Amino acid sequence: MVVSKRRESNHGRNSGYLSDESDFYGDVTAKQELEDRASTFDARDWWDHKIPSLTEIANSEKSTVKENKTATLYNPYEGQLSARQLGESVNEFLNRLRPASTRVSQGIPWIYIANPYCKAPTAVKNENGQHISSEGPPDEESNWAKFVVLGNQLLEQLRIVKNNIEKQKKGSSQSNITKAINKEKEAIVKRVLDTAVELHCTSGKWMLFCPPNEINSVWEVVARAVANNELGSAAKVAPDDGNDRKPRLICIYTKDFSDMEDVTRVLVKLKDLGVVDNRGKNIYYKCDAYTYLGLNSTNDYNIQASLYKSGDLLTAKGGKPKALDKKGEGFFYKKKKDDGDWKPLGCE
Repeated sequence: MVVSKRRESNHGRNSGYLSDESDFYGDVTAKQELEDRASTFDARDWWDHKIPSLTEIANSEKSTVKENKTATLYNPYEGQLSARQLGESVNEFLNRLRPASTRVSQGIPWIYIANPYCKAPTAVKNENGQHISSEGPPDEESNWAKFVVLGNQLLEQLRIVKNNIEKQKKGSSQSNITKAINKEKEAIVKRVLDTAVELHCTSGKWMLFCPPNEINSVWEVVARAVANNELGSAAKVAPDDGNDRKPRLICIYTKDFSDMEDVTRVLVKLKDLGVVDNRGKNIYYKCDAYTYLGLNSTNDYNIQASLYKSGDLLTAKGGKPKALDKKGEGFFYKKKKDDGDWKPLGCE
């Protein structure tokens, strides 16, 4: 009886284990197939053709986010009271400098935000520590001082040519005089723009004129898009000057006025963001070269102050760029090769 109980006890103790003779792994044929597959298994080939699981994809995206956080960031306005700082969140910046309530002053002539993913040198300051230029971030090779000298020389040539034509054609119809002047004017304007390209003075801006009661909300949309690398190189907005009836100006900068693809891309994005009037009201693009030369809408040379208007670059539907006419193609150059300064969001 004792032996019998011990056998039952041993059987109960071992009943949870499998012996080598168990058919748990299959019959003899199945085992042989598994062993053959194991002997010919190529681990490297398996990794090369492995389809990642959802978990692996999620982990990979987390790693990318971490890499984005360590990307090199740029701010040509760093240290400037009137601009967003790299150590400042967009929310903190917007709360600190609300255009509706921030009064214009010597220290805050404009409110700025730069695209931190667009490489740009630090803006040049004067002896008082104030930034010399209030326009878009310069290229590393920009020579604005030389451009202003050469540009003004060209404008002086235009003035002389205009006076000479008016003297030579005295007594002719005004239409003939205007036609002759315009021919010379177009040639000189092209030389001005060519000079700007040669000297890397190519920044420009889309200009939005916003009602004062909407300025905070529109500026917030623009500022967040710039900070997120969705628009151009920078943006600025006019602070409160005490006139609550005059529209406020917001400028959205692009790096190169001759890069029609990028200029149009920024315009389409502005339309997608809802800050461009979809009912057909135009906004205008002006190159900083004209601003530095003082070419406003009432300039003495009768040069059109803007290079482009939104209606010429967008179709009525879909926001696709229209083809430029021959005159436009001659004035506004070819697309430049990407120099690598533009970076996707979070990429170095």
